[in-house]
Amino acid sequence: MKSNKFGLLISLLLFLIFIVLSLLFQSITYLYIASIGPLLIVPFLPDFRSNQFINPNQAKGAVRLIKMENAEAADSDLLVILFEPGYVKWKRGKLFFNLEDVMKDVYVKPNPFAASLTVLKYDLQYNANKKNWIGINLTQLEQRTTQLSYTTNEINRLVIRMSDLNELLRLPQTKPTSAGRSLGA
Repeated sequence: MKSNKFGLLISLLLFLIFIVLSLLFQSITYLYIASIGPLLIVPFLPDFRSNQFINPNQAKGAVRLIKMENAEAADSDLLVILFEPGYVKWKRGKLFFNLEDVMKDVYVKPNPFAASLTVLKYDLQYNANKKNWIGINLTQLEQRTTQLSYTTNEINRLVIRMSDLNELLRLPQTKPTSAGRSLGA
């Protein structure tokens, strides 16, 4: 992600430099070079539409994150993401949620028409750019629904084991050391 920011900054800077040079020297050559600038900028633009971020405070009840605790064992605790059908944009790459938005001790009314989908450990991804944000790979979930009797349009609950989330959060989120460098103890 940082290389994208660096590339975007460099390409914007080059574009502006050639625009200024074309104005200063009244040169059409610099203007032609500057016209290539937008083509250099496009690959470095962030792709906001490929991800969806859940914000329960702005969703006005359309989505809730609820931790369901089991009295017997902490390993069986579940995080349930409740949402209205159609809220999740299944064609986007990932669905991100903030662990700080999780509510506890909330009663969930049983719904006989609820269609749930389990989120497995390999569907989850930690967002290194935002603290406590976890991503769910929607493409993998959508592929699994092809074998179910209901479609993604009918799904209104995603169920995640808290042990999978805790394991993901415990993994080292740092980059490996480069070749030739060692870690000191």
